[in-house]
Amino acid sequence: MQELKGEVLAEVFAGIEQNVGLFVLILLLALLNWNGEAQKFKLLISSEVKLRNIRAFLTILGGMAISNFTPARTGEYIGRGLLLKKIHPIKVVIATIAGNLAQVLMTYSLGLVCVSWVLMYTDILGTWSEGSKLGYVAAMFVLIIALVLNARKIVAFIKPRLPEKLAETLNIVNTYDHGLYRKVVALAFGRYVVFAVQFYLLLQMFSGFALPLGALVLVPVAYLMQSVVPVPAISDVGVRVFVSQLLFGSYLGEQSILLAVSSLWFINLILPGLAGTVYLLISTLRNR
Repeated sequence: MQELKGEVLAEVFAGIEQNVGLFVLILLLALLNWNGEAQKFKLLISSEVKLRNIRAFLTILGGMAISNFTPARTGEYIGRGLLLKKIHPIKVVIATIAGNLAQVLMTYSLGLVCVSWVLMYTDILGTWSEGSKLGYVAAMFVLIIALVLNARKIVAFIKPRLPEKLAETLNIVNTYDHGLYRKVVALAFGRYVVFAVQFYLLLQMFSGFALPLGALVLVPVAYLMQSVVPVPAISDVGVRVFVSQLLFGSYLGEQSILLAVSSLWFINLILPGLAGTVYLLISTLRNR
C-alpha cells in the first residue's frame, strides 16, 4: 500500500512538473472557489455581522477543517460557529444551510440537464432506443418544471411533517430577501463552473490532453452521481474515482483518472481543511 501511494505521489509531482503553468491556474481556481463560498456566507450572515473578506474566507476554511470528517459536510456548522462565537449558533446554521441549498440547486439542476444531453447523444449510460431517450428526457423536464411551479405547495405539505426545529429553520431560510438570494445563487453557479473547469483541466493534465472538449459535459454528471453518496469528504475519494472511471473510462486510462481525482480531492478539500485547522487552533489559543 505504501509503495502504491508513493507511486501515485511520484506521478502527481511528475505531471505538475511538466505542466507548472496549468497547475498554478488550477490552484488559482481553487482560491476563487473558496472565495466564492466565503462571499456566499458573508451575504447570508450580513444581517448579523459585517464580515471582512479575509475573515469570511478564514471562517469558511475553519468550517472545512471539521466538515471533511463528517457525513454530508455537517461539520461546517460547528467549525463556522466556533469562529463566530458572538453570533447565535442557529444563525450560523441557517446561513450555512441556505448557502448549501443554493449549491445543491446547481449540482442537481445542471447535473440533470447534462444527464439528458449524455443520454441523448452518447451511449455512456447504456444503449437506449431513440423513443426511450426522448421519453425519459421529456418526463424529467416535465417533472422539474412541475416541481418548480409547485415548490411552495410542496414545502407547505412537507413542513408539518418535519421535526419542529427543522421546520423552524426552513421558515427562517425562506425569510431571506429574494434579491440577496439571487446573488447567492449566482455565486453558487460561479463556484460550480470553477470546480467543473478545475476537474476538466486536471483530467487533461494527467492524460496528456487526451480528453475531448465535449467530455466537459460529463463533469456535472459525475458531481451529481457523487452527491448521492453521503460519506465524509475525507474518505469519499474512492467514490469519486469509481464514478469518474465509469464516465471517463472510455476516453482515459484508470491511472490518469486516479491522479486527477486525487489531486482535485486534495486541492479542494484537504488543503483548505489543513489551513482551516491551523486557523481554528490559533483562534482557540487567542480566546483563552
